[in-house]
Amino acid sequence: MTTKEVGEYEQYLHLVGENVRKARWKAGLTQEQAASGVVAFRILTEIERGAANPTLQTLFLLARKLGVSVKDLVETGGEQPLEKPLRELDVASPKRGRKPKQ
Repeated sequence: MTTKEVGEYEQYLHLVGENVRKARWKAGLTQEQAASGVVAFRILTEIERGAANPTLQTLFLLARKLGVSVKDLVETGGEQPLEKPLRELDVASPKRGRKPKQ
C-alpha cells in the first residue's frame, strides 16, 4: 500500500470503530456486554478506537448482537454506492486461462 492508502485505511478503521461504538450505545450495552460471546473485551476496545482490523465474522457477530447490519457498521459515508447492489447484478464470470489483454 502507498502511504496515502495507509492513511485512508487508518481513517476508515477509525470511522468503522465509531460506528461500532454508536451501535453499542444505541443498543444500550457496555463494552463488556457487547464483547461477551463475540470477542475479547480488549479486542472490542481496540475496534472502537480504530486500532484493530475486525474480521468479517467479528463484524457479523457484533452486528447481530447490536441489532444492526454489517453494512451499518462499515458505512462511512465516503464511498460512492453502485447504482444497483452487487447481489442484483447479472454478470458472467471471466473466461479461465490467460489474463485479458489490455
